[in-house]
Amino acid sequence: MATMLDRVGTGLQALAHGLRLTFATLVGPKNTVMYPLKKVDVSPRWHGLLALPIDPQTGNDLCIICFQCERVCPSRCIHIEASGKGKERLLTRFDIEMDKCQYCGLCVEVCPTEAIVFVPHYEASTYNRSTLLYDLEDLHRAAPKEPIARGVIK
Repeated sequence: MATMLDRVGTGLQALAHGLRLTFATLVGPKNTVMYPLKKVDVSPRWHGLLALPIDPQTGNDLCIICFQCERVCPSRCIHIEASGKGKERLLTRFDIEMDKCQYCGLCVEVCPTEAIVFVPHYEASTYNRSTLLYDLEDLHRAAPKEPIARGVIK
């Protein structure tokens, strides 16, 4: 009987603590953003849209056409085609179907040259699914203009 009363007492204490926190949050300051007028800054490591930055020294793609991002993608939304042989290979197609993308980041992690990156952009809603197919030009246009943090941050 005593253990049952102890359990009821512990439950009532937990209930009181939860109600106290709820009331404090209810009367405390709010954290609301007036979204269309003011936008929230996101973390640089946030998984937003994908982009293909261009090498500033050469003006060419950083992609070495190794097809690893296409192979590792669980939703099979990356499609790559190349022309030529060996080191003369040129990237002719790099499409990402963003409506299928899971934003898992495996393609970004597996890329040996960091040619595919996430950009902190979160406004990708559309009324037409055909606009969610990003081709090579779209991915270049989405690339950030400032340098991207590379490697592991210690």
